[in-house]
Amino acid sequence: MNLLSPKSKLISCLFSLALGIPAGVAHANYRVAQDAFTKKDYVKAASAFFQAYSYPRDRGERAKAEWGLAESLKNMELLYSASKYYSIIVRRGPTKSNPFFRKALEELGRINSTISLGQSHVVQLFKAKVDPAFVPGPARGFYFYYRGVEDYSKNRFEKASANFERVPKTSAYFLGAQFHLGVVANLAGKHSRAISYFENVLTGNEKFQGTDEMMEMALMNIARVHYETRRYRRSIEYYARIPRDSDNWLEALWEASWAFFLMQKHNNTLGNIHTIHSPFFTNRFYPESYILQGITFLRLCRYTEVKESLKRFRERYKDVFKDVRSMLSKYRNDPKGFFRLVYDYRVGTLDKYADARAILDKLSRTDNFKEADDTIRFADREVDRLQRFSGSMQGSGLLGELNNFLSSKKNAAQSDAGRRLYKKGASFYSYLKELSDQTGLIQAEMLEGKLDKLRAQIKVEQADKKVQFIGGMQELSVTQDLEYWPFEGEYWEDELGGYVYNLDSVCEGQKKESED
Repeated sequence: MNLLSPKSKLISCLFSLALGIPAGVAHANYRVAQDAFTKKDYVKAASAFFQAYSYPRDRGERAKAEWGLAESLKNMELLYSASKYYSIIVRRGPTKSNPFFRKALEELGRINSTISLGQSHVVQLFKAKVDPAFVPGPARGFYFYYRGVEDYSKNRFEKASANFERVPKTSAYFLGAQFHLGVVANLAGKHSRAISYFENVLTGNEKFQGTDEMMEMALMNIARVHYETRRYRRSIEYYARIPRDSDNWLEALWEASWAFFLMQKHNNTLGNIHTIHSPFFTNRFYPESYILQGITFLRLCRYTEVKESLKRFRERYKDVFKDVRSMLSKYRNDPKGFFRLVYDYRVGTLDKYADARAILDKLSRTDNFKEADDTIRFADREVDRLQRFSGSMQGSGLLGELNNFLSSKKNAAQSDAGRRLYKKGASFYSYLKELSDQTGLIQAEMLEGKLDKLRAQIKVEQADKKVQFIGGMQELSVTQDLEYWPFEGEYWEDELGGYVYNLDSVCEGQKKESED
């Protein structure tokens, strides 16, 4: 039996009365909760722990009731709800009066690996100053990875790297940490080291059960490092490894177009752009492709085609400007509304802004949108699950508390993502205006007959002419037997489904460009 001294009883009574509930009732709730938890009646335990947590006998009991409540909700498979109380524990830091700090941090790491808590949720955990030595082993990956992400988002790259380096090799967050280390290294101009980190992601992808998205982004970033260091052939080799059924394939095709251009592989560049401009990709946002197409034709002295490319840009985006301007004006001070707009586009229920859909599509593919969408989906699923326990939880106040928490979590996710998406959408609008100005400049220079000046402004690197490519992406071995069938018109489709143009340069005194 747990007997209290007269002094302890007095303190207990005063503490409980200050909270507006008789001490005996509060103590009874905790005993009921413990007994129910032992019997695995987690619904009853959660309600009783919540009452003991809300009206505790003393601060020690409050801490134990708080932990018991989080554990009960976890065992009820209400992971978001459990994360609310685990997070409260962690935010208080590793103090003597907070004995469950380490365990709560471990549980948050496990929950986040099952359902994403979201960066806006996790960042709240860092308000408490924590000595790295106090972070328990099983939680080190989760904790230091997100500390690194937060430092990275604020351009504190040295601190970010230090945190990413602390992520254990056995952690589920290891590949993400290696990826970010590669990005930071590249920003610092350490290109070889950056590639090494990205290669770690590729080699560890199967071992750590990484996602296809992580592997593909590592390939994309290796390609970008090679491109940045003017190793265009190697760049294209990595772009070519992105699967054709991947959401990243079109982006790889587009970026490879610039590599081909800088290698003076103009027909391959035009072939890639032909794919990007196909009806299948109507709602994809690649306005610069018309500019690259135009300056590629300019390199070949095909001025009629240059004008046509600029004309197609203006026709394609004339109405887009109007819709995007209207959209940004309407949702300037309504981030939640802007998020819902992007969401409605993504699920196919949007019945307005038809000409802005390429930009809405681009926004719906961002990490900001995907993370918020996950948060809303998981929260809605948990709200539905809570209804199963509504009868058992009535009267304790817990049901209302959890519904309010899930609702606020959804609102916060929509507002935060909406602000970020709106900012991104505004940058796309500015980007379009800048490209429009460029087309006007090119057109003006051409009308004034300053063609030599224009062509001289396009710096093209010399490349190894022995390298051969097919389909704009796949490298073709010189020993490989390949049957080419006749061209029909100005381009042809290869067996890989890509396109290669067959246009000669008509520049005076310039030899015919050879793509084979």
